[in-house]
Amino acid sequence: MNAAGERYALGWREHSWMAWEIAFDADEVLESAAEVFSIKGYEATSISDLVKGMGINKGSIYNTFGGKRDLFHAVLAKFVGDQQADALKRLMVLEDPIAALMMPFDVVMSHTAMGQQAKGGLIITVAMDFPNHEDVAQQLVMKSFGGLQKFFATKIAEGQRSGAIAPDLDADAAAKSLTALMVGFRVLSRGAFDTDALKAVQSSALRLVGVSVPA
Repeated sequence: MNAAGERYALGWREHSWMAWEIAFDADEVLESAAEVFSIKGYEATSISDLVKGMGINKGSIYNTFGGKRDLFHAVLAKFVGDQQADALKRLMVLEDPIAALMMPFDVVMSHTAMGQQAKGGLIITVAMDFPNHEDVAQQLVMKSFGGLQKFFATKIAEGQRSGAIAPDLDADAAAKSLTALMVGFRVLSRGAFDTDALKAVQSSALRLVGVSVPA
């Protein structure tokens, strides 16, 4: 990875390119790049695909992001460092721990019902082809899953303190199971399962934390 990619992977946000080169919003074009990579995968995505999807020219991609590889890492880093982190912060403040635990599943089902893909689809795409990606991408995927697992563990512990979840439940083990279930849930939401089938999987998530599911 060149210097541009390293800065993005470390959360670098100060843009050093000259004003005449900035004819676009960096966050917006990264969002567009994420959609392209999510649909086609890293290897199958060409610079021409990115030019078309991002709405900027080839020179801007190279001058701003350093090339396809660094752009890919920048997209992953933005999701993990900004979008996922912000989403989990919002969920952390929910007072009902069970509702908070189920909210990620609800969001995915909501997008599925509308024929859309929830944010973070690229992380799942990379995870499905994990061994074939470089260390930077693998580390960002693991960071993403680690953040999700920490969120689950925190809300399970809150539920135990409030009495909503049994105190003898192993919070860390349950959090790992929920994270694994969420990853599979995201894969199935891409078309293999409809909303009703996804609801059945969500019920399994409730059972993992010892919450009874109405028949």
